[in-house]
Amino acid sequence: MTTVSGITREKKDKRLRCNSQLVLRLVAVISTILCIILLAVIIVLAVLKTDIPVCQTGSPVIPRDFDSPRVFDGLTVQESRSVRDYLLKIKSLSLVPISKARPNNSYIYMIDLHMPLKDAVLRHLDVGYKQPERTAKVVLVRGDQTPPRVEEYLVGPLPNPSYQRKVTNPSYTTSTIPYAAKPGDSVDYKYLFKILEIASYHLYPVLYGSYRLSYHNCTKNVDCMEWWDIAPKGRGSDERKTWFWAFRDVEGFYLHPLGLEIQIDHISTDVADWKITKIVYNGQLFYDVEDLVNRYVSKGNAVYRMEYEPLGYKEHLYSSYTRRGKSEMPEPKQGPKLVEPDGRRFTVDGHHISYMHWDFNVRMRTSSGLVIYDIRFQNERIVYELSLQDAVVFYSGYGPAQGISNYYDTSWIMGAMNFELVPGVDCPETAVFLDVDHFVNANEPFTIRHAVCVFEDNGNLPLRRHFSSDFEGGYTYYAGLVDYNLVVRTIANIWNYDYIFDYIFHLNGAIETRVSATGYVQSTYALPREKKYGYPIYNNVVANLHQHLFHFKVDLDVNGMENSYSTLEISTEKVGVDWAKPKTKTQMIYNEKIMMDELEAGPGQQNNFDTPKYDVIINLSKTNKYDSRRAYRILNFGKSRFLLEDSDVTKAGRWAKYPISVTLYNDAEEMSTSIYAQNYPWEPVVDFEKFIQNNDSIYQRDIVAWVTMGVMHIPHTEDVPSTTTAGSQLRFFLLPFNYFTECPSVSSPNTVKITPRSGLSDVNVETYGTSFQSTCAQKEYGPTNFNGRTKT
Repeated sequence: MTTVSGITREKKDKRLRCNSQLVLRLVAVISTILCIILLAVIIVLAVLKTDIPVCQTGSPVIPRDFDSPRVFDGLTVQESRSVRDYLLKIKSLSLVPISKARPNNSYIYMIDLHMPLKDAVLRHLDVGYKQPERTAKVVLVRGDQTPPRVEEYLVGPLPNPSYQRKVTNPSYTTSTIPYAAKPGDSVDYKYLFKILEIASYHLYPVLYGSYRLSYHNCTKNVDCMEWWDIAPKGRGSDERKTWFWAFRDVEGFYLHPLGLEIQIDHISTDVADWKITKIVYNGQLFYDVEDLVNRYVSKGNAVYRMEYEPLGYKEHLYSSYTRRGKSEMPEPKQGPKLVEPDGRRFTVDGHHISYMHWDFNVRMRTSSGLVIYDIRFQNERIVYELSLQDAVVFYSGYGPAQGISNYYDTSWIMGAMNFELVPGVDCPETAVFLDVDHFVNANEPFTIRHAVCVFEDNGNLPLRRHFSSDFEGGYTYYAGLVDYNLVVRTIANIWNYDYIFDYIFHLNGAIETRVSATGYVQSTYALPREKKYGYPIYNNVVANLHQHLFHFKVDLDVNGMENSYSTLEISTEKVGVDWAKPKTKTQMIYNEKIMMDELEAGPGQQNNFDTPKYDVIINLSKTNKYDSRRAYRILNFGKSRFLLEDSDVTKAGRWAKYPISVTLYNDAEEMSTSIYAQNYPWEPVVDFEKFIQNNDSIYQRDIVAWVTMGVMHIPHTEDVPSTTTAGSQLRFFLLPFNYFTECPSVSSPNTVKITPRSGLSDVNVETYGTSFQSTCAQKEYGPTNFNGRTKT
């Protein structure tokens, strides 16, 4: 019989067993958790231990000293403001801030650096003279004058101006710049778009009936249209008539023309006189808005209406950059990237750049873009100035807007259209980015962030290499050197097109200038008579034939400023063979010709596309140790025959006739074009041919070479959504030609030399102290840091 105490004891034992099991389970759970935590810590520590460190930064980037700008530096924000404030106080100028100005006011359009005379700059750089005073060049629109006109002033000294002096460049063809020649600006557009808004209000029955779109009361990204202008503004120097054409407001609107175009006459400085003079709708000409609307809504008047074609979101994506189509990769993977294992190998000090044996300065000219000054190699000046002058596009077409489109991009202030570059896409993530400042078409100076990038590239091929075979299945040695080079890049966006400008500095003393075109093609509504000028790229859309042309100034100073222009023309000869008489042979021969004057160097060479030759800038009094005259060769791979020489609208671009021309240096001949070329091409303010026609001697003088590159473009469906850079690149080189006694790249420690030892698998690899091991990962920036906005 079980006692009460026995039962109690049994319960206690059972309770103890339960508690013990609970404790064991709890200990097991805690132990498991601790093991998991410990394992996680071990994994983290292992990852941290094996993680590759970020590459060191290398050579320094020193910010620009805005308090003490150097001779080649562009105007600082404070300098521009001081010029603006000084001029606004000059009562005789009666200037109005551009934001408040009307066409019949005077206002500041642009402020930019005025470069000192070359002699003064060289005395400062080479002899140690005081830096020349800094001066601004100011463009004023004088709409309140009779007659209205554009005036240019020099204002200085900076940063505290005390004088303003009206000037006329001696290279200009006129002492008075006509009002009609001025670039389009915010003062014009403010009133032009108001006229278009009123017209669109009255055209609403046409706009909605034809396109289901409007302009004055639409919903963004739903049913809006856009108006955009073309140039030149008229067909003669006495006109200022601008054609605007309509587009659907979607991504890539350039490929969505609506077939509606309006011309506005605005030659007067009185806005009350501005008026619509012509309208083209579906290939039909009207002279006022009311007539078009009445005939459109009236069944009794024949108007060939456009049939409304609804565009779904997917349908109009043909113009979009949104990814579409079957991917070539099941899972997206990153492409190759540049890495700087030992950090940056070039130095940026403000806007002065040093790389290997190279030194030079960069500046963004507001009108035309990047200028590179005082390019030196091994401490010897090779080029005083290398700069883009203009980029033009001449179109063909039938319609009024397409048929008149001929663009001079410096007049669109191309330098201020070099917008922010995107790391990892526009430039490698290893690049150094530079900001630039402008004062144009605005009340305040503004800064464009990261408008220039500088980076070292490896060229993706050897600069030099050789495999020396022993012709017995082996070799005696291999030697090679990667084509390391420094790239200075900026990208100009001029409405539809994007131009990538690269200035590339190679280890062998060569300078490469490269232009790559991308962006959208200009398209027009496919009227029947439009189609012979281009191919359809979408339903009712044609992109038209055009020619791109780029002009560069190359002020070479080869061993000083006493240079000549020489051509080595290659021909053939038939000669006897002394060692095998009476045999003869035909072989190549070159003949040197030294050009004596500008007419011989320019017009005398312009049509010589078929004769192979070398173009050489040579110093006749300087030789290397082998008695060869030291020189630099200009090798133009971008030659393009100019077909529109007889067109009156191309008079401002007659430089396009000359793949290479050479003139005597003249400080007044600063540029081969001007900001007035676009709207006054028939009587250009700067006529490049006048640089040549005075026929100065170019024999052992300070001379300037001018290089033209170009390409014809017949757009096609693969240009949708936009043109690719592959197949759209032009380049010219400045190449040392007996300048050095051997290739200067032999000094590079990146040379690799391999020689065999006792067996094929036993080799001696000499890298001259340079490691080929990468022990770090490049710091990643990518496109997420992009801002894209100018800063005032």
